[in-house]
Amino acid sequence: MRLILPTILLGFSPLLQAQEPAITPTEELKVTISQWVETMRQIQEEENEWTRDQEVLVNYREGLEKEIESLKVSIADAKTKKDGSDADSLKQTQERDRYVAAKDELSAMVRSLEEKMIKKLPLIPNPLRMEPKVAQAIEDLERDIKLPEDKRDEGVSKRLLNLLNLAAEIEKFQQTVVLRQELRSDSDGREYNMKVVYFGLAIAYAVNDDGTLALIGQPTEKDGWKFEEHSDLADEITGLINSTTGDADAAFVKLPFSQP
Repeated sequence: MRLILPTILLGFSPLLQAQEPAITPTEELKVTISQWVETMRQIQEEENEWTRDQEVLVNYREGLEKEIESLKVSIADAKTKKDGSDADSLKQTQERDRYVAAKDELSAMVRSLEEKMIKKLPLIPNPLRMEPKVAQAIEDLERDIKLPEDKRDEGVSKRLLNLLNLAAEIEKFQQTVVLRQELRSDSDGREYNMKVVYFGLAIAYAVNDDGTLALIGQPTEKDGWKFEEHSDLADEITGLINSTTGDADAAFVKLPFSQP
């Protein structure tokens, strides 16, 4: 289930705060809105970078594929000629070399992208991993990354398309607020059925049905998504989820947030 939550403003504050002089509600609101605007700006910058990178990859792939197809046609035509002149033979050799060079360049680029993407897989949360298109793309990527060196120039176009599709699905998740029902454990290993709301790939808040357990999750490149107990925030997270589902009106919800 994907939900857009334009009206929820998420306040950011450290979990533990030293005693400070009291400020007026107006001043506190100004600070909260300022922090929220800066966070949204940073998120937008990341989204714009995703979009630009994807456009570059698509254009680069299309250009190389057109050149490869053109060279394939030229080489095939050259093979049908029986008695070409020395000049024709030289031209055919040059075209063949161009084709081989273009294919090698594309193969190297795809391999580099696969290596970068495989390192980012821990950042993908379980709800996104379980989507059929994403699960299949990850399975294909994990198979392709194991190709021996002498086979890394095989299926290059298909592998590049797989990377682009996976990046597109990740980008869609990044732009939405997603609510999921998940099984999560507390610090004692007891499992609870919990509602978890993901703010893209940045952070997630979870609470069980009776509000006795609350968790905050964030991604790490080494260990994937890690959830920590913050049961003191159960009421606030419950309010956030109720607003997300429409069971309550939109409202300010003040919850801790740290940049992953």
